[in-house]
Amino acid sequence: MPKRVVIIGGGFSGLAAGVALSDLGHEVLLLERRNHLGGRAYSFTDAKTGDQVDNGQHLFMQCYHETVAFLDKIGCLHKLKFQNRPRIDFLDRRGWDAFECPPLPSPLHVLAGLLRMDGLSIGDKLRALRVGHALRSRDQNHLTVAQWFDRLGQSDNIRRRFWYPMAIATLNEKPEVASALMMKVVLLEAFDGDRAGGNIGISRVALSDLYTEGARSFIEARGGQVRTGSQVNRLIEERGRIGSVEMKDGTPVEADFFISAVTHDALLQMLPADLRNGEFACLAALRSSPIVSINLWFDMPVTDREFVGLIGTRIQWLFNKDAILSNAQHSNHIAIIISAAREFVDWTREALVEMALEELNQLIPESRSAKLVHSAVVKERDATLAHTVESDRLRPGPRTSISNLILAGDWTATGLPATIESAVMSGHTAARIVHAEKGHTVR
Repeated sequence: MPKRVVIIGGGFSGLAAGVALSDLGHEVLLLERRNHLGGRAYSFTDAKTGDQVDNGQHLFMQCYHETVAFLDKIGCLHKLKFQNRPRIDFLDRRGWDAFECPPLPSPLHVLAGLLRMDGLSIGDKLRALRVGHALRSRDQNHLTVAQWFDRLGQSDNIRRRFWYPMAIATLNEKPEVASALMMKVVLLEAFDGDRAGGNIGISRVALSDLYTEGARSFIEARGGQVRTGSQVNRLIEERGRIGSVEMKDGTPVEADFFISAVTHDALLQMLPADLRNGEFACLAALRSSPIVSINLWFDMPVTDREFVGLIGTRIQWLFNKDAILSNAQHSNHIAIIISAAREFVDWTREALVEMALEELNQLIPESRSAKLVHSAVVKERDATLAHTVESDRLRPGPRTSISNLILAGDWTATGLPATIESAVMSGHTAARIVHAEKGHTVR
């Protein structure tokens, strides 16, 4: 029989769960605390320029099969554009370099891509083969990324120019503390399967426009409800089950099942004390890692490339929004990204902009002729889970001792780092669990 399901949280995981459940005929009520959907992946309108600004630039990969299926189901996949083959342009003070994989079988295409990089020595390229051989080994899963590359004899040069930029971008954590297990997962997912799996995808629309309204419309067209500005204060436990959630105004909302699709911190605040101090106490040991986005508008273009990895600087990535967005106003808007940004998240907007301009001018001399006309800084202090060796064992699965409380979110134990794919996967998993209860069969 159809079930009434309350989903708490309107990001990728909550919306993915809501779409899947409503498609299966269940009664969905999605509750989002803020006045907009999107969780930690949303966009907003800049008041001065009218441009849409993402709260942080998100890249997709063609191996994100669950995300692709989700966007396809809600009719939004056409808003995402993938490369024909994996390519990343890199820039340092010496000039340009590129990692580009030719159309060879996997994983030979990766080796060929590394061999083509000008900034790597022959020794760097040969020693990189050790990483490929070690990907399926489990005896070093307790190491940090830096320790793992130490044992594999990777030079400082290839770490600085290739491995570490990839690790920081995908794990949002410093290599000295980031989990080697999760780094292996990234490399296996991207490069060890279908050779197209590593193709990078970029949303051609603002992030919220990519999926939030499409998912809302899908749910509501099937009788579900999506409510923003609806804060859940706490979960009410009754005889070993969650009987209802209490809203901010004290109103109870009942359901057969409850899916928590919020961050681990938010979940802890909603739980009854006995659960917070018991089964879920380990969640207090999980940490998050920040991302800082520095948006700059100039009076002239500063690059014609869509996105660039920056080497040897504090700023790490540059995204050319005019080249990326299909409806761009050609306002010469670029976004500068700093991941694992703990040392920068408390800087003032002025200091961050000054630093970004200084380093941009060093890397792209042509930018010195451009005049800055506007800036906006976005700090996501809890952008993602901090992927440490400890977090690998602390991340909980979807099921809990409370039979009708299911966990979702990129931070749960999906087997992937805390990416958009992890979020969507967790939402789909939660939906399958709910649907399969009491004799339902999931295809």
